[in-house]
Amino acid sequence: MDAHEAATALGDWRLTGCTLYVTLEPCAMCAGALVLARIDRLVFGAWDEKAGMVGSVGDLVRHPKLNHRVEVRGGVLDEECGEILRAFFAARRPAGAENA
Repeated sequence: MDAHEAATALGDWRLTGCTLYVTLEPCAMCAGALVLARIDRLVFGAWDEKAGMVGSVGDLVRHPKLNHRVEVRGGVLDEECGEILRAFFAARRPAGAENA
C-alpha cells in the first residue's frame, strides 16, 4: 500500500472514503496502517491462516479499543488470488523449496 502517494493525491493523510483491494489478507503491520490511514473499506482475496490480522489470526482493523474500524470483505475470488500468489512465489523459490 502506498499511503503516501494516495495522501499526496488526495491532499490529506486521512484516506477516508477510500477502498483498498489486495490479493492477500493483511498482516498486523499492514492492518495497523489501514487503521492509522483511516481507510474505510478493505476487499481482499485469499485468507492468510498464518499471519492474517483481519479475521484469520486476529482482527486488528475492527478492534473495539481503536478509534477507527475498517469495513472488510474477505475471500473475494479466494481461489484465483491464491493461485496468483502460489505462482508468484513458485517462480522465485529454488526447486524443491515449496514450503520455504
